[in-house]
Amino acid sequence: MNYVLDALSEVPTLRVVNSNGRFLLTPREEQVVALVADGLTNRGVATELGLSEHTIKKYLLRIFDKVGISSRVELVLYAMSHGERRPSEWMPGNSNASA
Repeated sequence: MNYVLDALSEVPTLRVVNSNGRFLLTPREEQVVALVADGLTNRGVATELGLSEHTIKKYLLRIFDKVGISSRVELVLYAMSHGERRPSEWMPGNSNASA
């Protein structure tokens, strides 16, 4: 049970770099990826970041294009396999949790 809770309490932070070592995603795009990986809907991400749902949709389309994927599921799977682990923001007791 502890293994499952540990796995659920961490989500990926996606840091994609090109062949020159430059980050492909902006810090805001990385935030969007992290929140999507936390399981938030577009509305939830928009609320969390103080943006419109339309803006989040545009962010996701740009992220999909940069990473070469076409869906939220692919984004989460890509982030899990290529990202660094960080504490989930929704888990109680995590210091990164927003108030």
